[in-house]
Amino acid sequence: MKLFITLFALMAVVAAGGDHYVEHKHIPIVHSELAQSNDGTFKFGYESGNGIVVQEAGHVKNFGSKEQANVAQGSYSYVDPHGEVVSVSYVADENGFHAHGSHIPTPPPLPKELVEAYAKVGSHPEAHHEEPHQSHYKGH
Repeated sequence: MKLFITLFALMAVVAAGGDHYVEHKHIPIVHSELAQSNDGTFKFGYESGNGIVVQEAGHVKNFGSKEQANVAQGSYSYVDPHGEVVSVSYVADENGFHAHGSHIPTPPPLPKELVEAYAKVGSHPEAHHEEPHQSHYKGH
């Protein structure tokens, strides 16, 4: 209910702000392509007049099997408000969506000690397996 009241109040403030007209300039598509086939393979891309470039290609991996997965890889780029070109490339498959770009933050590397500890535990999983506790509860 509070969210509804807040949104309604925000809409009222915006409406009361007066008549503001923002002119939107038409941005043409200067190049466009699309190709697809019955086996799930596809490719598309376009480029707009303001410098946006998008391209993607994909296919079905292991078609018809239980391990079937859609796979796509592509990229896009655009010019940010400071005039810098921002580029992103990505892969989407059975392992998820993974994007790469110089502006995308990356986590710091894992400490060497932690990597070694994980490797040690992974090489001896039987030493770290606990049996479930048996319950001797006899309820009525």
